[in-house]
Amino acid sequence: MSRLDERVKLLQRFIADAAHQIRTPLTALTAQLDLLSQAKLDKSSRQHLDRVQQRTSELARLTNQLLSHAMVIHRADSVQLQPHGLADVARRAFRAAVPITIDPDIIVSFEAPDDEPVVLADAVSLREAIVNIIDNALRHGVVSRLEVRVRSDGTRAHLEVEDDGPGIPPGEWERVTQRFETSKSHDGSAGLGFAIASEVAAAHGGALTFRETSKDGGKGTQGFTVTLTLPIATEKTG
Repeated sequence: MSRLDERVKLLQRFIADAAHQIRTPLTALTAQLDLLSQAKLDKSSRQHLDRVQQRTSELARLTNQLLSHAMVIHRADSVQLQPHGLADVARRAFRAAVPITIDPDIIVSFEAPDDEPVVLADAVSLREAIVNIIDNALRHGVVSRLEVRVRSDGTRAHLEVEDDGPGIPPGEWERVTQRFETSKSHDGSAGLGFAIASEVAAAHGGALTFRETSKDGGKGTQGFTVTLTLPIATEKTG
């Protein structure tokens, strides 16, 4: 078991190193494609360029997720958890995940209580988890509304990300938290977003859950909510 554990750790380091090495030429490739997109191209060439740019963007996102996943795994084994305000960590993740170029017609909101819940956490890994949840909503869910909320019920703290998209069918909820799995209702591109969030939640003694939501007793706007739940710290010191 000791040898197996060492081999797994070596493999994880290799994946992180490989992803890091890939990111540099990938950044250069993206820049070259951006320059090419400014050139005058015929319709067929423009279509081919658009497809290459799309695939390059998907590869860049996957590379960043591989690095994020490797970092989360490493920190889970090496970083001591400290008390952190969940709203503070969530607010930073919100600012990082929502681009300044977002469609102005999309309503984006962040809500948190004045007395924010404090959780024992690795703030870096927790921020990565929340960024991935918000990013997934923006890419696959949001039609015109994104709501990020922090709340508590006395013993547990909840980070909720709700959008007005079609959501994920209940039969797929467990599967989409597995590595390189995606909902059939999405574009088919496999990723690590929910896997990262789920693993971070588990490492913090919490859970990642999904629910279908609606306004006005089911007669109004439909929505989908992803919730990251963590136990509240018994003390605020540290």
